[in-house]
Amino acid sequence: MRPADSPGATPPALSLRVEVAAGEARTLALTGTFADLGLQPLPDDLTPPDDGTARVRVLAAAAGAPTVDVAVEGGPPLAAGLSFPAVSAATAVPAGPVRVRLTADDRATTVPVDLVGGTVVSLLVLDSPDGGLTVRTVLDASPATPIAPDAVPVGGVAAGGLAAVEHDGRPGLLSGTGGLRARFPLLAAALAGGDRSGHATPVRVRAPAVGIDAVVTASGLDAAGALAVPADPSQAGWYARGPRPGEPGPAVLAGHVDWAGRPAVFQGLHRLAPGNEVVVDRADGSTVTFAVDRVVQVGKDDFPTGEVYGPTPGAELRLITCGGTFDRATGSYTDNVVVFARLIG
Repeated sequence: MRPADSPGATPPALSLRVEVAAGEARTLALTGTFADLGLQPLPDDLTPPDDGTARVRVLAAAAGAPTVDVAVEGGPPLAAGLSFPAVSAATAVPAGPVRVRLTADDRATTVPVDLVGGTVVSLLVLDSPDGGLTVRTVLDASPATPIAPDAVPVGGVAAGGLAAVEHDGRPGLLSGTGGLRARFPLLAAALAGGDRSGHATPVRVRAPAVGIDAVVTASGLDAAGALAVPADPSQAGWYARGPRPGEPGPAVLAGHVDWAGRPAVFQGLHRLAPGNEVVVDRADGSTVTFAVDRVVQVGKDDFPTGEVYGPTPGAELRLITCGGTFDRATGSYTDNVVVFARLIG
């Protein structure tokens, strides 16, 4: 392990030799407090769990909790007296939305988690930035059915200043303000995303905590393979080659932060905080609700592609816009703001 962005010749801060036999899998965890950091190989069982279940293990990764108890409300216990930084045995849990109860120092926290049947999942118990505990799910193995976009966009997202023009072979239909997108969102989704269109297509997104309430239309890729946002700055774009909100996997919505000096659809996105709710209305009249896990601001050159578009153990949501300094030479911003949220209802 070396410091981030260091040359390959930099002496490692930590190193470990790991023997992995053919057909085996290991997770390499960086564990311990700052003064006692170490690399720990963890054995993985990636065989498919029984039908209708997910296999779940717990990693006690909260330095502020010497021991933690973890259980599914109305379901099986996952760990009892698990000490930092230990790992529990795996437990079969019925698939679907569950509430995981974390108990440490006689204080309990309940966190919603969506478990997809056929997946193998690690639950990282972490210190919450607001105090107490929280959970982050890590997908170790998934069923054969993809739960990630069928085409991963390249690089950061141009969502402020100059618009990106959609490519996908159909620029005349899907670009421009208003038009097909606003009037026929299902048809636009069909053209942008092939067989991913349908009754559960997102049509509106709301984040009451920061005043976001906007029409959602389908979006695709620009000519360079990057995620394009709607040319209409009052609309959010759903990446129609990925999951729909509420489906397993990371559904992605992107929109401008401003346009021509005026606030745009995701102007307040950076003010969202962990626990805030994001509601997506769908074309069949149903709604799905997500809770914000974290908000990050990253340079477009360091865009976290794997975290944004990679497979997830349940239904999650990503909201993306621009941030940082406005670069007049490029007509856009240097950074992206990315909101990570998970399904709660």
